[in-house]
Amino acid sequence: MIGTATGSGPARLLHAEPLTAAAFAPFGTVIELEGAHHYPINSGTTERFHALALTDTQEDAGQTGISLFRGQGFDLPFTLRVMERHPKSSQAFVPLASAGSARYLVVVAPPGDLQLSGLRAFLAEGFQGVQYARGVWHHPLIALDVSSDFLVVDRIADDANCDEVDVVETITVVVD
Repeated sequence: MIGTATGSGPARLLHAEPLTAAAFAPFGTVIELEGAHHYPINSGTTERFHALALTDTQEDAGQTGISLFRGQGFDLPFTLRVMERHPKSSQAFVPLASAGSARYLVVVAPPGDLQLSGLRAFLAEGFQGVQYARGVWHHPLIALDVSSDFLVVDRIADDANCDEVDVVETITVVVD
């Protein structure tokens, strides 16, 4: 924990926008099949969607790890509690659900000192993953409606790579 984040003024709503590659670009990469470079492999029995995201995990002898996270399902509206960042690596989340059956919120803010005025919220639907760029502030996993599983690719090392800040201003995320 590195502190608390406060803003000025009364409680506020943060409206989630659809997750698109262009809108999310300042914070990282959207991992999805639509528009991705792909080609057949294995004698034409498999389609490879190539290099959807490149990891950034090697700093200070870090290794790339693959983990599974099971996120508790939350209801909307959702009130933010904490923001975190990984100063030494990227971190990717890919839902392990069939397209169209999983929704989750992505709440981010630019790298640097956490500025709550810079918060953006995105609604990820179906088979859309995200990779947070190194140092990008994000809320921990917010699966919606039901418990959901995610494949997570991030840095594994013996040193610390997670800064957390409590959000003490009341900020509630809504989906229009």
